[in-house]
Formats: sequence, structure tokens, C-alpha cells
Amino acid sequence: MTTTPPPVRTDRTLNDLLELPELADARIVPVDADRSVIIRAVAADLGGNEEQAEGTLLLGAPSVAVSPPLGCVAVIARDTAGADVAVPLIVLPDGANAARVTAAMVQAILGGAHHSAGVARRALREALIGGAGIGEITKIGADMTGGGCAVLDGYGDVVARHAIADDVMAAVHDQVESARALDPMDVLPPVLAAPPAGARIVEVPGAVDVVGALVLTAAGVDDAVVEEIVEAAAVDFAREGARVDAESRLRGELIEELVAGEVISRDTIIRRARLLGADLSNGAVGLIGTLKAQDPAIVVDDRVGRRFLKAARAVIDHEWPRALVDWSGGRMLALLPTPTDLEDEGPGVDERAHELARRLLSATHDTVPGMSVTVALSRHTADTERLGAALDEADLALNIGERLGRLGEVVTFEETGTYKLLFQIFADRPAELSAFYESTLAPLVAYDEQYQTALVGTLATYLELDGNLAATASTLYTHRHTVRYRLDRIAELAGLDVGKSDDREKLSLGLKAMRLLGLEVRTGLETELPSRDRS
Repeated sequence: MTTTPPPVRTDRTLNDLLELPELADARIVPVDADRSVIIRAVAADLGGNEEQAEGTLLLGAPSVAVSPPLGCVAVIARDTAGADVAVPLIVLPDGANAARVTAAMVQAILGGAHHSAGVARRALREALIGGAGIGEITKIGADMTGGGCAVLDGYGDVVARHAIADDVMAAVHDQVESARALDPMDVLPPVLAAPPAGARIVEVPGAVDVVGALVLTAAGVDDAVVEEIVEAAAVDFAREGARVDAESRLRGELIEELVAGEVISRDTIIRRARLLGADLSNGAVGLIGTLKAQDPAIVVDDRVGRRFLKAARAVIDHEWPRALVDWSGGRMLALLPTPTDLEDEGPGVDERAHELARRLLSATHDTVPGMSVTVALSRHTADTERLGAALDEADLALNIGERLGRLGEVVTFEETGTYKLLFQIFADRPAELSAFYESTLAPLVAYDEQYQTALVGTLATYLELDGNLAATASTLYTHRHTVRYRLDRIAELAGLDVGKSDDREKLSLGLKAMRLLGLEVRTGLETELPSRDRS
């Protein structure tokens, strides 16, 4: 296999290369080697027995410098040959990043022109072995192609970019947003099918599905070079995915054990949480965030979940460090450690957690078009061994909030009040809750439906305003005598008088039962029109 020489942009001498910052501490063997030799191309080591274009610098082992192929005028390696060399040998210093050195040399020699797949493979392999992430791969991709380079994840978010014009990325962003609006679960195919002007977009395959896309702006890049960059990106995606999955399993196992009520000692919980970067030594607040969409499959799509979790983690890491956060089945479960400055102030912790929840809603509101995010909070729990109960409280608050139509809001355990007692009845004995509703509110609902009146709405508003007749009339834009008439009618139909404390409590519980059963209760301006009084 022979290497096609890249286009020559300008002649560089060996001395020019040695002046690059990336080669500042490199040595040349022999020390009196001719540094004026012209370098016109860079190629990967092909074993030292194949002809090269004249003026080629090889990336190879020291042995290549002993018996170089025709056309090779210098060799770069990590150590010396241990023998006389036929061409100058550039020896990299210990710890040098070979990928960056290669990219810098290519840029200097070729002025950004394209080069062989072998050079790209060598540079990217060195980067991956050295533990470089997708950011370094993107930079090498830009250097290797002589243009801009960016990498998108499976949901179309930019994970890294280098030397790529803002207008190109803006065009890609617009296409991604359009694709999300059409199908949140299949974002990349439309973008891959019709890339914006000035960009080439190539899919990055995973083990099962497409995991991302590569965006390039240089024209005429060899497909083999592009494949090398794509493969390196795929390796990094797989490596990062494995790391995330491993951490997620560990977090999930701990949280599942806490929720299941398994007996775990305080010291064990603290130790396991610290291994995951969380500090639960002084208790925590339980938080559950859930996604809802018309298509349930969107919620459990791994790409959607990771995108939501990424946005949520950015807020939590900034506002509430050392929290334990997990994602499972369309739900985010988190334990927010007691802040060190509020260890003895439970109410202060709850207030701060509520503020965090509001910021989470704001930050994740547009994560996926057409999807709502609801966040539920427990009370602050100082006892580490009772953190499973904190997550149970958050789960109960979430279930009640969903039954009450509180999607897209923050729901706290404290505000559920008597709803949590009724919800337990509803969960264990739903027929009993239905029977209670039938004996209290059902006659009023039937009357409203038959005569187009607003007895239930008037009752709800009256009770919400603590029995203030004037305030109720003002809120409903009606006369006080009309409100009084409706209250009397309620007493006749339900056999319960709002003037009696026991009856008033039954009616209040009846309204709560009605809401938990999924029946709408309208109050205030939603019930009455200012210009009409339907008594």
C-alpha cells in the first residue's frame, strides 16, 4: 500500500518544525543532523519498506530511521534508535501528547491541507490511548481536515467544536430544532439527509444505533480520513457511555435499596454515597423529577433521558454540590445533602430545595418539545438512615400532584396536607373514597350538569376564601345574595351545611376526594363570566 502525497502548501525545514511549541523540548539525533532538509508531507509508519513521496516525515519507531524507505527524510518517535540512523530522528520528550504534536506538524507543513488516513489514525489513536476526550478528538479532526469540526450527540446537542464558523453551527442548530419538533425520538436522520450549506455531516454509529454525528466544513476531505475521525468519536462515545452506565448502576442500586426499605447502616450509606461524589452524612431532601409527554415512548428514550439529566445536573451541580442523582424509567431521583451552613435549620433547607426545584423547572422546560417536567420534594430528613422515607415522601407528593393536575409545577410533601391521608385511602381502598365522594359532592355535580349551575365552583371558592361571603361574591363577580342562595341549595342537595364546622369539613374533604378521583373542580374566574350570573 502506498501513500498518496498530500497537496503541498509551503516548504518547511526540519528546523522550522523544531521551533513549534509542541516540539520545544524534543531532541534531534544525531545532534549535528542537517536541519535544513525540506519536509513536504507527513505519513504514518508503514513498516519502513515502502516508498514515500520525496520529503516525507514518518511517524514511526526508531528502527525506521535506521533503514528508512525512499522519500523519507526524517522520522519522529518517542525514543532513540540505539544505533546509527540514516535520517534525522526527532525524539519526543517524556509525556508529550503525540496527537497534538502530529496535528501541529501537519498544520505547519501543509497549511491546513488534507493528508492521509494513516496520519489521522495515528494521531487519533495516540489521543485515545492518552485518555483524551471528545474535545481533543474534535480539535485533531479540525487540524487533520484543514477546516472546522464539531460533534453532536444522539439528540443533536453539540458536545464539542473546534475552528468551526458560528453561522455554520447556527444553521445546524436550526435544522436540529426543526427535526426535534417533528420527531423528538429521531432527530439526526433529517439533519444527516440535508446538511446546511458549507457543512458535511456524517453519522457516528454505536453498537446498536447512531450515537452522534460529525460536522466538517472542509471541502474534498478524503473519506478514509473522515472514517478515522468518526471511528475515534465512536470509541469515545462508547467509553463515556460505559462510564456513565457504571456510575448509574451504582447510584441506582443505592437508591433502590433505600426506597425498598432495606436495612443499611448509616456508615454504609455515607461510604457508598461518597464513592459516588455525594455527602449524605447530615441527611438530605428527597427530590423526584418526572417527564410527561403525549407519547410515553419519548419519556423512556435513553437519548431524551440523558439530555434531561444533563440539563438537570448542570443546575444541581452548581446550586447543590455533592448531591446523589440517578435517572431511571423517565424519572430523576435525587438526594440533596444538607448544606453545611444549614445543618441545624430544617426549614431553611426545605426553602432552599424549593428554590432549586423552581430553577430545575426553568432550566429543563425546553428540554424536549411538548414535554412537561414536574418536580416533587420531601421534607428535610436529618437522619441518614431514613433517607428512603424522604424519597417515599417525594414520590407521594408527586403522585398527588399528578392526580391534581399539577404537571409542570413544583409539589412539596408539606403542601399536600390532608390529601396525603385521602390518597392512602384511594391507593388501598379506592371504592371507599368513591363512596365518600358520592355521599358529599356527587349530588352537587349532578345538579350542575343538569341545570348548568355552578354550585361546586361556588363551594370550592367559598371554602378556599375561609368562608368569607363578600370575598367569594367578589371573586365570582356575582351578588352576595346569589352566593347565599347557592350555599343554601348545597345544604338541601348534600344535606351538609357550610355553617356547621363538621359539615364544612366533610364538604372540604369531598372536594379533595373529587380531585383525587380525577374530576375537575373549577373555581373563581374560570367558573363565572363577569357579565353573567347563572344561579
